[in-house]
Parts: sequence; structure tokens; C-alpha cells
Amino acid sequence: MNLSPSRTPICAALAAALLGAAALAPAHAAQRILQLSEDTTHSKPVSAASALRGTPLAKAGAADRVCEAGAKWLRVGFKQLKLAGYDSLVLTSSGGDKLVFEGQHWNQRSFTTRALRGECVDIQPYFSQPDSAFQLDRYDYSTVALDKATVVVAGAGDICDTSGNACQGTSDLIVSINPTAVFTAGDNAYNSGTLSEYNSRYAPTWGRFKALTSPSPGNHDYSTTGAKGYFDYFNGSGNQTGPAGDRSKGYYSWDVGDWHFVSLNTMSGGTVAQAQIDWLKADLAANTKPCTAAYFHHPLLSRGSYSGYSQVKPFWDALYAAKADLVLVGHDHNYQRYGKMNPDKAAASDGIRQVLVGTGGRAFYGISGSHALLEASNDSTFGVLKLTLSATGYTGDFVPRAGSSYTDHFTGTCNKGSGNPPTQTLTLNSVRDVTVKSGGSRDNGATLYADGSDGGQVLRGLMAWNVSSAAGKTLTGAQVKLQVSDRSTGTYDLYRAGAAWTEANASYSGVSLGTKIGSVVPSATGAQSIALNAAGLQLVKDWASGAVANDGVVLSSTSSDGVDWSSREGANAPQLILTYTP
Repeated sequence: MNLSPSRTPICAALAAALLGAAALAPAHAAQRILQLSEDTTHSKPVSAASALRGTPLAKAGAADRVCEAGAKWLRVGFKQLKLAGYDSLVLTSSGGDKLVFEGQHWNQRSFTTRALRGECVDIQPYFSQPDSAFQLDRYDYSTVALDKATVVVAGAGDICDTSGNACQGTSDLIVSINPTAVFTAGDNAYNSGTLSEYNSRYAPTWGRFKALTSPSPGNHDYSTTGAKGYFDYFNGSGNQTGPAGDRSKGYYSWDVGDWHFVSLNTMSGGTVAQAQIDWLKADLAANTKPCTAAYFHHPLLSRGSYSGYSQVKPFWDALYAAKADLVLVGHDHNYQRYGKMNPDKAAASDGIRQVLVGTGGRAFYGISGSHALLEASNDSTFGVLKLTLSATGYTGDFVPRAGSSYTDHFTGTCNKGSGNPPTQTLTLNSVRDVTVKSGGSRDNGATLYADGSDGGQVLRGLMAWNVSSAAGKTLTGAQVKLQVSDRSTGTYDLYRAGAAWTEANASYSGVSLGTKIGSVVPSATGAQSIALNAAGLQLVKDWASGAVANDGVVLSSTSSDGVDWSSREGANAPQLILTYTP
């Protein structure tokens, strides 16, 4: 994550509130959820160690605000958030996104929200309980549009054996991919996961990017009591906690971009303790990210030397209920990619995709049998999984070690989508429209006309709308809707008007045809729509922002079979229908 050289404080309203508020008691043993960000993301701190205590509901005033000029989106970092009773905290961005905190899921957590589009985020407490409060830590932002912001994560399982040759090759892949974060799917250092094996086999290869790695353990790591070598290597000798989580648990979570990653501990493939399942459910409930991945060692389903482990189904039950997207596993020393499935291993459109990538460097296990959901597999290629992640989906690639040719490529959309409000519609009636004729006259009556030959003249219909109400909205689509009274089988093209005009002075020669922005064949009476192309949508956006003059559009055709439609003086004015996210 890049840090902006500028340290401009947040907007004055929030800064003043921070400086004047009483400090919260420090969160005791709060769980800090690490946030890793896209390369194009910057971070700025909120005011020094001040805290903002919420305003009682009866006295709530204007929302506090976090702003960054030119930002396309922001993520708000909370040092702590405590909600009591039925109190809530609502975040609303200038781009129309909304995030509501209710309940106690976030108590004792330090975390960062999902991205909220726009330059500003309003923070409105609805507090009636004296214990409810929050403290901001920082905010992250980017000038790159959210749908263009991606981050890369890579990893594998079953990694370094006695030779180290294969894991040297897969570690070289990670170095060349240069990801923001690395995961391991267990059995990282063979045969028993001792500290000596980690130092002699893992450290010279995958240890080169240890600082980027968020690992998970496998059954071979637990061949050493308590996975002592695993925790000593990743956390530091004797340290209770660290990058591998608490050594008495071995599970934890972290965020990267707009994704939430959960590292779980299946130890030797036996029954998973209820405490870990309860923790997982609480962690998922507190997650604000639109996309979720989990990784651990033992697969739910496999077609290699193993058929799968029913013991991990409680993980799947919790992940499926939370609309998670990916499960990354190892244990079988091969590569297997499955289609989206539910915890009962049945195909489901809202299911989770399991990718088994036990190809980090250990000797292979053969693929055995088939399954209806097994989409791709290979049992002879060392390699790693590269994930390119966005706020709405993912692209996955199996990247082979040098000298091998097998690859795999897949994509998916996150089950929760962007987590943002659905698209809305804005319908605008024309504020001026007129027919102009090549002979020099015009018709400003109840009907508009367009054809390429009418008594020796060419007729064109001019229309314009006031789009000021679309200013500040994120427009996603536009169409012109006409009420046709006389149909035509010809093709009619819609153009940007090439000059300013009014109903009183418009002329055929004075308004040229600009860029073509859509077409229609009005082969029936009644409503006919013209979907605007990319240039047309951009034109409307420019009208709304004031970037260009709003001279409206022209409907024209070379057809002699003229089309007639209603004007604003008629029964139904031409309409411009815009779709947008508020």
C-alpha cells in the first residue's frame, strides 16, 4: 500500500468533533483485521489519538464527514467501534453507497470497511446508549475507479520436501507474479514441519516473501507437537501470536482490497473444534467486504488419493451462509478446480468454488475418478494459483513452473456482488423539440417527423432534455423513448446535435449531425426505444457535469418511409431514461 505524501486532515466537522470529544477506553485485546490494498491506493491518518464519542439520538445533528478531493472511493478504518442496545452507525458516501452497522459484531475489532464510492463519506451515529462510541483510525482512497481497481494474491499448498527443487521453482513463480499477498494451503515443510525443516527447506525458497505470507497449517505441520515448528517459524520462536495467528488456535482473518480472507486450521483432518466454528461465524458476521475467500488444508471434495473430508463441512456451512466465494485447499498433491457448489457438494449458482492446489513442490498424487463438478485437473505439473481480485469478482490462473505447459484459467462474480445499492432509473421528458426541414421551414406541433424524402425535403426531429438532476450520479446507461404514431421499416439514426438551437430558431442548415449515438427501426406503433451507445452515454454524462453544452440530439434517416412520434406539445413527450447508482 502506498502512502500519500500529503497528510491533509479529514474535513473540519469531523476534526473538530474528534478534538473535542472524550477519549474512549482502549479496546481490550481487540482483534486487528489487517487491510492490504491495491497498488493505486493511498492512506491518510485521522486525527491523532482522539476519539469521537457518538451523539445521543435525540441530539443527533449533521453527519460527520471524511473527504478526499478527487477520490473515486474511500475505505474508512475503525480503531474501535462499540454498539450497545439497538444503536447503529450509518456510513453514506457521496457516490451513493451505504453501510449500516448494527449489533455487536464489531465490538473488540479494529477493521477497515469495504470501499464506498465518491469523494466523501458521511458518518452518522444513531446512539441512545452511553456505551456506544467509535474511533476512527485512518482512511484509504484511490483516484482509480473501483471497477478498475484490482489486487493480486497467489499461493499453493504441499510445498517444500527434502529436495527443494520443485518448491524452488514454484517460489520463483511467486517472485515473478509479485503479488500483494501470499497464502499457503498447509504442509509447507516436509516431513514433520520442524523448525529445522522450515529453516533448511522453506526459508531459502518460499521464505523469500515471508513478509507477504499469511499461512495455514497442514497435517504434516502437526507431526511436530502443537505445530511448534510452523508457529516458531512464522510467529517467531516461542511467540504466542503473529502472522500465523495464535498458536493455540491457528486461525485468523485479513483483508486485501475488497476481499476478506479467512485462514482456517484443519490440523490432521479430524473433527474441527466448535470454538473454531463459532469464531468463523462471528468473523464472517463482522465482515463488510463484498467478496470472501477461505483457505485451509483438507478439501471437502477430492478426486486424487483422497475423496474429501466431511469434517470440514461445518466450515462450508458457515461460509455458504455468508455467501463466500472461494475455498482454497491442498492435501492431495495435484490440481483440481470445481464448479460452484453448496456444502452438500451439489451444484449451486450461489455456491462456493473449491480450488485444490496441492502443487507447491511435493511428489504428485494421481487423479482418480471423476465428479460432475470437477471442471479442470492435472496431476503432473508443479505450479501456483494466481488470483486477480476486484470488488465484484475474480480471475484465477494456474501458473506452471518453468518448463511445464499446463495452465488453467477461470473467472467468477462474487455472490454478494458489490454490496452497493441497486441501479435506479431517472426519466426525463423533453424540454424542447421541433421538426426541421431541408426547405428551410420547421414544425413545432404535436407530432415530430423524420425521413429522407417528404415532398422533396428531408425532415429531422430535434430533441433536448434538462439533465441537471443527473449531476453527481454515476450513470450506467441511457436510452431515448419515443411514442410512435406512424411506424416505419427504415433505420433511423440518432446523432448528437452539432449546434445550439431553440424551438423558435432551429433550422435544418443550422444544426448539423454530430457523433452517431444510437439507431432504431420503428416497425411498430407505440413505445420505441433507442439505446445510447458508449459515446451517447458519455455525452449525457458530459451534459450532466457541464463539461459540454447540452444541444440535444437529432433523429434522421435516409428512408422515404417517414416515422412520426409525439412531441412535448403532444400526448407523450420524448423521454430520456437514465440508469444510475445514486
